[in-house]
Amino acid sequence: MLKQKFILAFGAKLGIALITAVTGIVVARLAGPEVVGTIGYATAFVSIFSFITSLFGPAHVKLVSEGQNEADCLKTYAVLQIISVVCFSIGVMVYLAIQKYLFGHQFENPRMFIVICITLITVSIGNFFIFSQTVFDAKTEQVKANAPEFLRSILYSALRIIVVALSMGVVALALTNLVSCLVVIPYAYFLLRKLNFGKFDTSLAKKYLLIAYPILSIVIVQSLMTYSDKIILEYFGDTKQIGYYSAAFSIGGMLILLGNTIGTLFFPIFSSLLAKKDTQQVATKIFQFERFIFIFILPIIMGLSLFAHPIMVTLLSSRYAASAPMFSLLVFSSFFIIWGMPYANVISALGLFWLSSRIYFVNFFVFSITLLVCIHPKLMNMGGVALAITQVVMNLFLFLAYYYFAWRKINVQFIKEQFKFILFWVILYGVSYYLLIPSLDGFSKYISSFVFFPLFLISIYVLYVLFGLLKRSDITILFQLLSPKASLQYVRSELKQN
Repeated sequence: MLKQKFILAFGAKLGIALITAVTGIVVARLAGPEVVGTIGYATAFVSIFSFITSLFGPAHVKLVSEGQNEADCLKTYAVLQIISVVCFSIGVMVYLAIQKYLFGHQFENPRMFIVICITLITVSIGNFFIFSQTVFDAKTEQVKANAPEFLRSILYSALRIIVVALSMGVVALALTNLVSCLVVIPYAYFLLRKLNFGKFDTSLAKKYLLIAYPILSIVIVQSLMTYSDKIILEYFGDTKQIGYYSAAFSIGGMLILLGNTIGTLFFPIFSSLLAKKDTQQVATKIFQFERFIFIFILPIIMGLSLFAHPIMVTLLSSRYAASAPMFSLLVFSSFFIIWGMPYANVISALGLFWLSSRIYFVNFFVFSITLLVCIHPKLMNMGGVALAITQVVMNLFLFLAYYYFAWRKINVQFIKEQFKFILFWVILYGVSYYLLIPSLDGFSKYISSFVFFPLFLISIYVLYVLFGLLKRSDITILFQLLSPKASLQYVRSELKQN
């Protein structure tokens, strides 16, 4: 059942990412990097305060998975989330007013103020989807957790294509997200309607706050690291650079979502197992997951990183050639997110939120120093590439930190099992980067993307077999994950409960 929960969670989010990425390609080609950059900047401007609404989700998952009264948890979480959304909206409006009227900051795009206001309304309303998803993530009901957002993404993508095809402008493009939220909210409510919302419990609220308090520093730092780089890039550069980076990130985000899927699924499972002190079962699941990503995920990531230039130019046109090095770094960085997520969940499941907050606090300094050195005009002056390098450095640091402390807490040296894969890829990536890729410069981007990239992946699996890295049991697990019959049975069993 865990395999089906994982594949449905990842499949739904991969579907969302694919739809978003394909739509993003169309929008980027038709609208240009300036429009993409304007939307990206407005999203960053608003979302930098999203830490306010991100405090109570992990607490809800932890408390429900530990066996607290679910009905009272639902009511308490709902009240706390509403309060946080109000505080978030006020915070963004005050910040915008200070920027515009106190400091007299003039945005590069004259419509930026309107786009920011629309984005604020959209993000505020969109928190209802986050609430719904968190509620069902806590119950590990992945169909209900992901269905509303999946439908919203389909509608949003369709509206975006219509707007850019009709050349309706950046304001209309921003409105498409708001409209899609409003249309799909009734369905999210439909899924929640049969849940038993108990009473607001003051003692439970204190538990939420006690868990949220150390998380506060984590989510503040996460918001700053996720969104401040775009704001800083606009200050030192322009929205076109943000457009290049946003285009690369929107496609690379398909891989980053895998790490997030792991987190939402493994956190309640690990929390339950570690509450019973069953560290061996946790270790077994991590071993199985690591082997899977090294065999089936890492080849794709490395291939995308190596073939970044022909892929980006093929998908987005030569106007986005500057996005290629950013994309190459971002997909490489995404593997550290994927690989490190189970270890982060071990720390969270053990309730060591203060340890996580200290790790993120140190990581913020790593992020700040790296970004400053790479982006400042008087230092390396790397533009949008600076943001991608910063992502690699900070995600590598997070992986190493969480791995170290997870190893210390449950006394399992995971990396020994995967050392042969690490050595294989260090050698192969180096040889490919310096010898293979330069030899393909004489071929067109289409041949590189549609012929040599698939051949590269096939060659990897041939080498896996020759070096004994791929076993029959790995193929069996893959087919179990992709089994439509097992997934359909799980979907039916979950929806019957509604």
